[in-house]
Amino acid sequence: MAKEGKRISHMAIAIPMAVVVIIAGILFSELFLFETVFQNPKISPVFRKFYSLTVTVSFVIFFIWLWIRFFEKRSLNTIGFVGKNAFKKYLAGLLTGFMMMSGVIGLMYIFGSVNNIKSMVSDGSDNTGIVLLFLIAYIIQGANEEIISRGWQFQVLGARYKPWIGALVSSTIFVLLHGLNNGISIIAVLNLFLFSFLLILFVLRDNSIWAACGWHSSWNWTMENIFGMNVSGTEGVVSLLNFSVKGPDFLTGGDFGPEGSIFTTFIFLIGILILLGLRTK
Repeated sequence: MAKEGKRISHMAIAIPMAVVVIIAGILFSELFLFETVFQNPKISPVFRKFYSLTVTVSFVIFFIWLWIRFFEKRSLNTIGFVGKNAFKKYLAGLLTGFMMMSGVIGLMYIFGSVNNIKSMVSDGSDNTGIVLLFLIAYIIQGANEEIISRGWQFQVLGARYKPWIGALVSSTIFVLLHGLNNGISIIAVLNLFLFSFLLILFVLRDNSIWAACGWHSSWNWTMENIFGMNVSGTEGVVSLLNFSVKGPDFLTGGDFGPEGSIFTTFIFLIGILILLGLRTK
């Protein structure tokens, strides 16, 4: 798909460009409403988080579109928003992401790493509407990361060099972009690599990023807004359920959240083996 353009970005451009568009998106979003959103103490953390997941990442998507459209001379569709049954693939990604994160939490519960489950609805603080609103936010945020990592960077490097180089470099950059997050650990780094490889397999299977976008959005939303867990070291602001987490960090993920847990490693490996098995049929 990257070969449809007049230019294919060189590695020396593709690596820093991922960082540049993210920084540009953040700066432009803050330029518009910095004092209103981020410095006004009257603004709730819920609104700040929603703003970051929607407005900020929308600017990032806009800047990567500018690069693809005017430098590489191709449309945004060529990064993977193509193919038949797009809605079906996206929905399958949503459901798979939900089930895999639920599997992680289920294992944590079985092994005693989470307990004291409390429904935020039953205690009178019904946040269902806000939780559903955050699904929209994570649909945008998940698409943003997939557009940059698997939709653009993986594909341009794979087209210019070899697919395994695109997979390795884009996965490494994906890990580095999360490397300064709170609670990062060796297990978290491993899981981020597995995360990226899993989604690359989705892209290769479908020849599109629809399922990967759906999976990524649902995974993050389920982790934060259903189960109330940290997402890659970032604290959530609203959820349907609340847990008490206990035990060593290699089981719970510590401050990084479930993505730093060996239970996530296990679930990712199962998912990767299934997708590899499907590719051999």
